[in-house]
Amino acid sequence: MDCLFCLIILCTACFLYCIKHYLRAVYLALNLPGPPALPILGNVLLLNNEKRLVELGISASQLYGSLARCWISIIPFFWIYEPKHLKLILPGKNSQKNIFYKLLHNFIGKGLITNNGMTWKTHRKLIQPYFHISVLENYINVFCDNTQDLLNSLEENKDIKITPFINKCILSILHNTILGVCLDDDKESPYRKGEVILKERITKPWLLIETIFKYTPFAKTEEIQKLTLHNYTKKILLRRRDGIQKAPCQNLLDMLIEISENNHDFTDEDIINEAVTFMLAGQDSVGAAVAFTLYYVAKHEEVQSRIAKELEEVLESDRPTVTELCNMKYLQQCIKESLRLAPSVPIISRVLTEDVVLDGHTLPAGTNIFISPFITHRLPHYFPNPSTFDPDRFSEENVDKRHPFSFIPFSAGQRNCIGYKFALLEIKTILAGVLRRFQINLVPGHEDLEFSYRTTLRAKGGIWLRLNARK
Repeated sequence: MDCLFCLIILCTACFLYCIKHYLRAVYLALNLPGPPALPILGNVLLLNNEKRLVELGISASQLYGSLARCWISIIPFFWIYEPKHLKLILPGKNSQKNIFYKLLHNFIGKGLITNNGMTWKTHRKLIQPYFHISVLENYINVFCDNTQDLLNSLEENKDIKITPFINKCILSILHNTILGVCLDDDKESPYRKGEVILKERITKPWLLIETIFKYTPFAKTEEIQKLTLHNYTKKILLRRRDGIQKAPCQNLLDMLIEISENNHDFTDEDIINEAVTFMLAGQDSVGAAVAFTLYYVAKHEEVQSRIAKELEEVLESDRPTVTELCNMKYLQQCIKESLRLAPSVPIISRVLTEDVVLDGHTLPAGTNIFISPFITHRLPHYFPNPSTFDPDRFSEENVDKRHPFSFIPFSAGQRNCIGYKFALLEIKTILAGVLRRFQINLVPGHEDLEFSYRTTLRAKGGIWLRLNARK
């Protein structure tokens, strides 16, 4: 009997030791402010209340101070949004991507977005040189060609929902620049139909358990999507290797093949994973950035006039050079101000790999955290009148005065978005084309912007514009 009692005590002690970081995180969560939580479910139902989510994002710092907590079922998460705190977390020495990114393996595979450790570090080092500005310059013609196709598809003096046109343009650009194939009909591409099921798994926490999830219809849908995307990309890869299908322009897939030929640890599976990752990561995020910028510019006539004047001064033809794109300073300010108000990725998630002290509170190793550009970009002590659209916030003078981690639309630190320069050049080319040809206005009845949360931020119901040809 004594032996049994000792065994129970020993097992209990071992169990408590194994979950000590969890217990420390729970204790901290119980002593920090945050939105009211339900038993067992925690705050997951908030994800289905998009209006309330936006309200909390706008007022989080006023409601909860510099650090807040929430619950995903019985697991505590901590919201970190103050730039001084982000400076300690985002460089990546004490954190890595958490379980939510591992769940994306079921959809996009193991690429730069979802990987951790040496695999991520090695792939990032191998791929990074291909996103240097001297390489990106070769994509400008593709941006221009597809922007021209977009402009030809738009009708003047007519109210249109601009978002499908923008998304089609970007999908075509990605097929050319990432896969090296021309997309004659966007309906032929499986990348047009992909849908991430992460939100459904979070709002039903029992689906986070893989042994339960794999028996659900969600798992089957996700597996079919993954197979479709990977088989489509593999088919292009094999044709390229066999010399059957030549690329019409420089593209990332050929560069990944070049990496694999010089580094045998970089396999065909790695090529497919990375190509799928770039195709998906560059689609919704860039589409949202273009659409939101058009919305805010259409809403502010004086801003649009300044852009039109700058384009007239900078551009010598309808096909901008990389130098001309870089000289579009005010347009870039407008893009950044749009990304401030509507960051394409509103929430980033991490797990701490060591204890971190923030404002006297110790967040233990193993703690899950949310980083929200949506909240950080609205901190009134960094952005006065944060709901006001003001591109001059991003003049060189004003940027130099602000904390470098107060604006993080592409994340920051060693795990920042590898393709952000590519994205900015792409966004500028499309916007310059549209705003040089058209005067844009909001459509009556569609003036109000309502956000919709998925993996990326979107405009509920899309964005409607009225286009009038410029003289």
